[in-house]
Amino acid sequence: MNWITSYGRYIMITTELIVLIAFASRFGLDRKLTDLKENITEKQEILEVNTDLEKEIREAQEKINTIKQLIAQQSVPVDTLLLLQMLLPTGSYFESVTIDTDKVTADITTNSSESFSKLLSNFSVTKKLNGVEIGKVVTKPIGIQFTVSAKILQSSEKQKK
Repeated sequence: MNWITSYGRYIMITTELIVLIAFASRFGLDRKLTDLKENITEKQEILEVNTDLEKEIREAQEKINTIKQLIAQQSVPVDTLLLLQMLLPTGSYFESVTIDTDKVTADITTNSSESFSKLLSNFSVTKKLNGVEIGKVVTKPIGIQFTVSAKILQSSEKQKK
């Protein structure tokens, strides 16, 4: 009985202190929970307000990426036109030129057979075009008219060969 009254009292007091601390901390935790809920609600409202802006920014980024790709591919037709101009001998001219991403087709008229042979040798010597094909050769009073098509070698393909 003596032990229960002495140690039991300490146990009861300690238990009551723990209960009081838990009860007091409950108020602090409830306040933190309420603050967090309000904070989350505010941030959700901000996100909802900025949804349209974010959508516009993402669309702008997609357009920028598309433009970057187009700019990167833009040099292929220009470089190919410059190459064709260099390969064309005097007395020859293009009637039409079609440039795709990996192929060029041109209708060419030359005024003599020497220009025709010079053009063929220029096309066969160049390392920027591959698989040169001559099609539909027609002799006319103004000269020789024919179609040339070739595969355009990209810079990465040139390095492989």
